[in-house]
Amino acid sequence: MSRHLDVLRRAKAEAELFAEPEPSRRAASRAAAQPPLNPDGRDRDQWQQLIHQLFRRRRPGARFCLGLASPTVGEGTSYVAAHLAAELARAIGQPTLLLEANLHAPAQAGRHGVEPQPGFSHLLADRQWPLDHCLQQTAFPQLWLLPAGSDGKGFGAAADWIHLRPVFQSLRERFQLLVVDLPPVNRYVDGLMIAPLLDGAILVVEADRSRREAIQHAAARLRQANPNLLGAILNRRKFFIPEPLYRRL
Repeated sequence: MSRHLDVLRRAKAEAELFAEPEPSRRAASRAAAQPPLNPDGRDRDQWQQLIHQLFRRRRPGARFCLGLASPTVGEGTSYVAAHLAAELARAIGQPTLLLEANLHAPAQAGRHGVEPQPGFSHLLADRQWPLDHCLQQTAFPQLWLLPAGSDGKGFGAAADWIHLRPVFQSLRERFQLLVVDLPPVNRYVDGLMIAPLLDGAILVVEADRSRREAIQHAAARLRQANPNLLGAILNRRKFFIPEPLYRRL
């Protein structure tokens, strides 16, 4: 029993060491010039494992377009897409694009500290719009961002859908890897229109948030649009005992 108590004490100490800063300290750290993403943190090994699972059976150098979507709003799809794209660019060492296709709630430009306009919505509305004017180089080598470039109103006209396929074709020719941040599939139809243009899709689910039926419904809709549904990512998993203890089991 004393041995188990000792393990729990050490785990608690480690949990406190790796804990998030207090709100005041967190606000101060945000005020300083900090990079918007931190794929070098303690979760980096999880991103590396995910990339290994996704690409272990794929031919080196092959082009690939991966979409991420959630069942409902606020499950962390943009967070997962941003970190996955950054780690992919570093691991593969080839030009990688993070495409923000969620025109309803754009967030990637702010996360990466780049200009939000022009972006994806401009290319969809006007096929003559120069692609180079929309692409933003991020702070991570080999990683580019195509922001939504929208005001949060989503797809606005029939022209958006007409230009969707040629825009994707241009992006696939330019970038070896594309990570697409899609809107929630149970709320908006946009992601289901984009899904057939992807090589694969992943469902992002926040732990203990969506009902089982909602997740199953989202998976069925996504699979109907693109049969290559690769799986699901459980985001914001809650550790009911200190996380370091999980590592010891």
